[in-house]
Amino acid sequence: MTHQDITVAIDGPVATLTVNRPDKLNAMRNETADEMRAALAELEGNPAIRAAIITGAGRAFGAGYDLSTVDLSEGCDLRSVLEDHFNPLIRAVRRSRLIVISAVNGACAGVSVGLAFSADIVLAAETAFFYEPFAGIALVPDGGNTLFIPRTAGRTRALSMMLLGERIGAAQARDWGLVWAVHPPERLADEARATAERVAALPPLAAQRTKQLVNAATDDALDAQLDLERDYQAELAGTPEMIAAVSKFVGK
Repeated sequence: MTHQDITVAIDGPVATLTVNRPDKLNAMRNETADEMRAALAELEGNPAIRAAIITGAGRAFGAGYDLSTVDLSEGCDLRSVLEDHFNPLIRAVRRSRLIVISAVNGACAGVSVGLAFSADIVLAAETAFFYEPFAGIALVPDGGNTLFIPRTAGRTRALSMMLLGERIGAAQARDWGLVWAVHPPERLADEARATAERVAALPPLAAQRTKQLVNAATDDALDAQLDLERDYQAELAGTPEMIAAVSKFVGK
């Protein structure tokens, strides 16, 4: 399968999916989400693949949704963006039989944070940070952020992170329980690979059922929360405050 926005590399039982838009800090388009979901589906059909790594090319994991693709003069259909592209991707990662590891190699913002935290194991470079810019551009967090972060870090930390828009460094994210381990940037790829090989060596059904059991205990509200994020985002899309804030943001 040919991809424009991502690359897929397979080495033994481990596949690495890389968002490959470094000139945009790996900001994701609708097509990016679709390509990643299609790649996951293809990997699902290969029984030799047991683990997948998600990362970004260059110095960023992902700058969130590429707002430069939104034509504000024609309205902003963020409902369809989430319903048709990003929510299916988050569900696919969470429900994949593969053990998914996110290797957060740098800046991680917006919906890219949701993608990172949808993984089963989250690793980060020492220089990485997590950033929720939504409120500042008159939108609400999406990509599962409003489920993943509060359930792991707690309500107060989640709300403060989302409303104040402060960057949360890798070490702090680890202290909050959002990240499993932090590594020097030059070691992250190797550590992610080693971690993927460890889980790939487990009895596959045991690993898959363990993932499903933990998700059953923690993700009971995932579908409802993704739908609620979609609905609230659709409500805010196209408001004067949102148009002004996004126009300023894209113009930077």
